[in-house]
Amino acid sequence: MKQTLIILTVLIVTTFQSYSQTGSESNILFDGLYVAKTGGVPAANIEIFTYLRFYDNGSVYLQSVSSNDPQSVSKWFGRDKKFSQKGTYKIDGASINIQLNNKDSEDYKLEGSVETNYKGTIKQNNQICLIRDKETEEKCFVFSKTQ
Repeated sequence: MKQTLIILTVLIVTTFQSYSQTGSESNILFDGLYVAKTGGVPAANIEIFTYLRFYDNGSVYLQSVSSNDPQSVSKWFGRDKKFSQKGTYKIDGASINIQLNNKDSEDYKLEGSVETNYKGTIKQNNQICLIRDKETEEKCFVFSKTQ
């Protein structure tokens, strides 16, 4: 009886740990930014990086810039700061869906209405790999902790 209880306890703990590592919102980190190289202008030798900032209330913000310096970008980007799009995210296991628009940004006046949707996977190595709208190329965003 004691041995059965120990085995059952180990199985429950192992199952819970496995689930919490692959399918919970705790896999999204909130104390920094996710960044991916998403494009560039070869003639001008400029690379474009897209940043995502998640909040635990289900909101997410996006900004694309030519800086690959998450510490500097974090000072001016996010909720109550500058951003080009904001929206919401939903997690189902290791899958993530993000819906964004620019309606509350300064860019709305210049660009008109822009909506962006991402679908992807949350990886265990602090990466989120996403495909935008109907594109086929996956971009993996790497987490960078900021102050």
